[in-house]
Amino acid sequence: MKYLKGIGVSIVVICVILVAGFFLFRGRLLQVALGRIEARMLDRYHASLTVSSAAFTGLSHVVVQGITLIPEGQDTLARIEEADVDVAILPLLRGRADFDGLQVRGADIRIYHTSERDNISPFRRAQTPAASGDEAVVSFRERWMGLQSRLLKILGTNLLADDIRITYQDTLRREEVLIPHFFMTQRDLTGVLIDEVHHDTMVLAGRVIRKKKEYELEVKHMSRDTAYLPFLDADRGLRCRFGYLKADVKFDEKGDDAIIAVNAAARDFHLHHWRLANDDVVLPDASFSGALRIADDAIELDSSSTVRLTHAQCGLFARYDLKPDTTFTLHVRMAETPADSFFQSLPQGMFGTLRGISCTGSLRYDLDFLIHTNNPDSLLFNSALTKKDLQIIHYGEENYARINGDFIYDAYDKDRLVRRITIGPENPFFTRLDQMSPYLPQAVLQAEDPFFMHHRGFLQESFRESIAKNYKEHRFARGGSTISMQLVKNVFLSRDKTISRKAEEALIVYLIENLGLVPKERMLEVYLNAIEWGPNVYGIGEAAHFYFNKRPAQLTLQESLFLASIIPRPKSFAWQFDKQGQLRFSLSNYFKILTERMVIRNVLAPADTIGLKAEVTLSGPAKRLVMPADSLAQDTIEDD
Repeated sequence: MKYLKGIGVSIVVICVILVAGFFLFRGRLLQVALGRIEARMLDRYHASLTVSSAAFTGLSHVVVQGITLIPEGQDTLARIEEADVDVAILPLLRGRADFDGLQVRGADIRIYHTSERDNISPFRRAQTPAASGDEAVVSFRERWMGLQSRLLKILGTNLLADDIRITYQDTLRREEVLIPHFFMTQRDLTGVLIDEVHHDTMVLAGRVIRKKKEYELEVKHMSRDTAYLPFLDADRGLRCRFGYLKADVKFDEKGDDAIIAVNAAARDFHLHHWRLANDDVVLPDASFSGALRIADDAIELDSSSTVRLTHAQCGLFARYDLKPDTTFTLHVRMAETPADSFFQSLPQGMFGTLRGISCTGSLRYDLDFLIHTNNPDSLLFNSALTKKDLQIIHYGEENYARINGDFIYDAYDKDRLVRRITIGPENPFFTRLDQMSPYLPQAVLQAEDPFFMHHRGFLQESFRESIAKNYKEHRFARGGSTISMQLVKNVFLSRDKTISRKAEEALIVYLIENLGLVPKERMLEVYLNAIEWGPNVYGIGEAAHFYFNKRPAQLTLQESLFLASIIPRPKSFAWQFDKQGQLRFSLSNYFKILTERMVIRNVLAPADTIGLKAEVTLSGPAKRLVMPADSLAQDTIEDD
C-alpha cells in the first residue's frame, strides 16, 4: 500500500513539474512555433510573414496582433489587425502551432494577378515534394480519409471572423467581397457575404446534425436579381448563381468503403460556360440525392442516386474502376414520364426552339455507357428515347414541319449571315430530287450517311466509333452526325459548338424522324438544296453551274462523286486539283470506295465502274479559281 501511495505521489509531482514547466516556457514554445511557420513561408513560398506581437493571456489563449504576409518583391497579400487563438497544447509542445479556436478581426486580403502586379503566383507555383518511387500508390479510400480528417478538423474548430475584406484583381475583372460576420462552432454556422462590386448579399446558415457524421448547409441570396458567385474561374468562362441552395451531407463507412451521402436542392440555379451554352442554363427547381462509395481502387455513385429537374426525374449509376483495367461506367434511367412534364422540365437556355411545346403521350430514356481506357474500341454506347402515344399538340418557338413547304433558309458562315436563300420554285437554282442526276443523291448518301433512308435520325455505331476515336486522340477528331442532324443544325439552329446546341439538335431530330414530321425524300431534297458546295455557293443547282456549267440533271457519275467529296470542305475544293486542273491522284481511292458502296447497295451497276477514273473537267466559274492554281488558304474544318 505504501508502495502504491509512493507511485501516486510521484505522478502528481511529475504533473506539477510539467504544468509549471509549461507555464514557464510556453512563451518560448510559442515563439519557436511561430518561427517555424515564418521559415516555412520564406523557404517554400518566398514570402515574408511577420507578427507584431504574440502573447498568452490565459492557459491556452493567445492574442496575436499585426500579422502581415508579403511575397518577395510584391504587394502585401494579407494584413490582419488581431487574432485570438485557442492554442492546442500538445502540438505546441512539439513546436507546432495548431489551434482549437480562432477569432479574427479586421483582415484585409488583396490578391493581384496582372502582368504588373502579381502576389499570388508564388503560392500557385509551390508544389509538394514528389513522392518516392518506392512509395506505395495511395488508394482512393486512403486519399479520401485523409481529406475527410482535415475537413472534420476544420469543421470542429470554433471560428469567429469580423470585418474581413477580400479583393481580387486580374486583367479581366475585379472582385471585392466583405464578410462583416462569420461564426462557426461545433454545432452551428452563420455568416453574411457581401459582393460589393455587384451589390449582392448572401446569407449562410448551417448546423451539425450528428457530430462528425452529418452536416447541413443553407445559402440564400437576399437580392432579387442575384449576381454571379465571386472568385469563380473567369478565365475559363465559368459563372454560377442561384436564389437558394441547401445541402445535407453525411459521412459514413460500410465494410471497407467510405460513403458520402448527399441530398441537395436548388432554386433558380444559373450556370454559364461557353462550352455549355451561349446563355445561362437555368434550373428553376432541381434536386439531387445520392451516395458516393469510395473503395481502394474504385469510386461509385450508387444506383439509388437520382436527379430531379422540375417534373422529370432520372436514376443515375456511375463507377470508375482502376482494376483489372481502368474503366468508366454510366447508366441513366428516366422512367416513363408524361411528355409535357418532360419538355417543361428541360433546362431553360438550352432548348430555345422547344420552348412552349405541348404534347400528349409519354417518353422514357435509357443510357448505357462503358469505356475501357486501355481499349477504347471496345466501348459500349446505347442511348434510347422511347415514345408512347407521343403527338405534338402545339409547336413551341419553331414549327419543324414547315420545311415540307417553301421556306427561307438563312445561310451562315460561322456566326455571319451570308445569304437568305429560298428553298422552293421561286429560286431559279432550286432543284427537286427527281430533277437531279440519280448519281448525285446516291453519291452524297454513300459519302455522308449510307443508312439515311433506313435509320431514325441516329446511328448508334457511328456515335460509338466517334467517341472512341475522340478519346484516343484527346480531341474532337470525328463527329457522329447523320444527314438528319446536319439538316436540323443548318435549318433550325445556330452553328455554335456547344453541348446545348448538340442536345437540342438530337431532340429535334428525334421528333422529326419518329413522328414522321418530314418525309425522308423531302429531308434529302432540302439538304442538297441548302448545304454549302463552295465559296458562297449554296444548293446543288448553284453547285452544278459553278463547277460544270450544267443543270443538276446533267451531272455524270464522276462529277457527282467529286461533288460528294467536297461537302466536308466546300471552300477548299481548289486543293483537290493540281496545277494542270486535274484531280489529284489521292481522290482515286475515294472514288473507288464510294462506287463499291453504290454497287453493294444496288444503286450502281458493276459495269458502270469499269475503267472509271477520278477525272472531271471544270467548265464553270470554278475553273478560274483553279487554273492557274491560286495559293488559297485551306479552311479550317468545323467539328460538328
